Amino acid sequence: MQPNSTKYTESTPKDDALRRLWNQDISDISESEMSDALDVFRNRRTAYNRANRRKVRVLSIMKYAALFIAPIITAFVAWNYSAEYHVQETELTQFYVPEGKIDSLILSDNTCVKLDAGTSIIYPARFSNRTYNRNVYVNGKCHFAVAKDRMHPFVVNMGSLKVKVLGTHFTVDSYNEDDNITVTLEEGLVKVFDNKQLMTLKPNEQVVYNRRNGTMRKNTVDAMAYGAWVGGNVDFASQPLSVIVKTLERKYDVSITVAPDVNLGKRYTMNFKREEPVDRVLKVLSMISGNIAYKIDGRNIRLYLKNTTK
Repeated sequence: MQPNSTKYTESTPKDDALRRLWNQDISDISESEMSDALDVFRNRRTAYNRANRRKVRVLSIMKYAALFIAPIITAFVAWNYSAEYHVQETELTQFYVPEGKIDSLILSDNTCVKLDAGTSIIYPARFSNRTYNRNVYVNGKCHFAVAKDRMHPFVVNMGSLKVKVLGTHFTVDSYNEDDNITVTLEEGLVKVFDNKQLMTLKPNEQVVYNRRNGTMRKNTVDAMAYGAWVGGNVDFASQPLSVIVKTLERKYDVSITVAPDVNLGKRYTMNFKREEPVDRVLKVLSMISGNIAYKIDGRNIRLYLKNTTK
C-alpha cells in the first residue's frame, strides 16, 4: 500500500472545513505573531509603494500601533486578500503514510519532512510569498528540516498547539488519539505555544503538552535519540509501556491487547533497527521486563504476565 496524496477541490465539504482552519481568525493569533505581522506588513507595504512611486507614512501608522493594534492587524489581513494584492488560494494537499510504513516529502519551499507510520500532513501545493506564515497541519509524527526564510515563518499546527520556526530541525509527535504532544529540538530555535502560553526551545530540549488540561512542561533530552526513527532505528528512552505498545502497533500494523494486570506505566529503554521483526522486539521486551509474556496470532498480539492464563 502506497502513501496517499489527496488534493481537495472547492466543491467538497472537507475542503471548506480545511480552508476555514487555514484562514485562522485574528483572535487565534498570539501577541508575538501580531508583532511579527506588523513588521511584515510595514515592510511589504513600503516595498510595494516604492515600486509604484507612492509615499506611505509608515511612521504615522506605527505611532498609533500600540493603541490600534487590532485594526492594524485586521487591515493587514484585508490587504493580503484585497483585489489589488489578491493571491489565488493554493490547493491544499493531504499526504498520508499508512501504518507499517515510513515515507518522506519535500515541500515547495524545499523543507524536508519525514513521516512516521500512521501520519498525515496537510500542506499547500505551493507556498505563496504574499502570505505571512508557511502553515502545515499534522496528525502523527514528523521530522522537519525547515528551509530558512526569515520573512515567512514556518508554522506546524497540531490542534491548539503550534510550533513556529524560521529554519531548523525538530520532531513533533502529535497523534490525535494520544493525550500528549511532544516537540523535540535538534538544532536552532523554535517557539511552542497555544493561545495562553509560550515556550522557547533550545537544542536537546523537549516540550510535552497535555491535550486534556493544557499544561506544558520542558525537559532536557537527547534529541538525536528521539530522532533515531528518521534514520531507521526505533529508540525508546525510558518510555512507558503504553507508548511502546502504540508505537509498535503503528510500526508493524498490528493490534496489541494488554492484560489488565500488566503495568502500562512501567518504563523501558530499548533500541532496535526498523527492519527487526516484531517477534524479536517482543522477545527483548519480555527479557528486560522479567514478567511479561506474549502470544502472536497473525496480526493480533496479546501481552500478559507470565504464569497467568493466556
